[in-house]
Amino acid sequence: MYSRVAILSVAITTNIALCTSLVTTQQGAAHDPSVPVLPLTSDAALITILIKPDKTADFELVLSKLKQALQHSDKPERKRQAAGWTVFKSSQPVHGNTVYIMRIEPVVKGEEYDITRLIAEVFPVEVQEIFSKYRDAFAGRAITELTPVMEMAR
Repeated sequence: MYSRVAILSVAITTNIALCTSLVTTQQGAAHDPSVPVLPLTSDAALITILIKPDKTADFELVLSKLKQALQHSDKPERKRQAAGWTVFKSSQPVHGNTVYIMRIEPVVKGEEYDITRLIAEVFPVEVQEIFSKYRDAFAGRAITELTPVMEMAR
């Protein structure tokens, strides 16, 4: 339990400044679907996402669709990704925005972690509507890839 609290505290304090300056957008440019646009390469990662406070329900709908996509994918690596992917919601706003933290451990290295691309794999017809909700809710993002240094219980 303490490790989760410590991880979340570090994520929030480390990523807040990054989130306020990193406002990323999905570009309409065509990407080769076989090449991930958001691969992770470390052992673990924290993704901090800032969501406009009046759009949390829309973002949580996006998260539900992501969960469905990971669970219903024919790709075994997607189920491995889902097994190590937990989403937290902070009760403390940052610059008026709601903070969501995704803890991914273990990372399935080199696989796609872009939310809309993962949804598109299973729900290609619905992805545009889902992407619009995500885009309109989005206020910032920071990604922190992590490598273990020490386990305190050992």
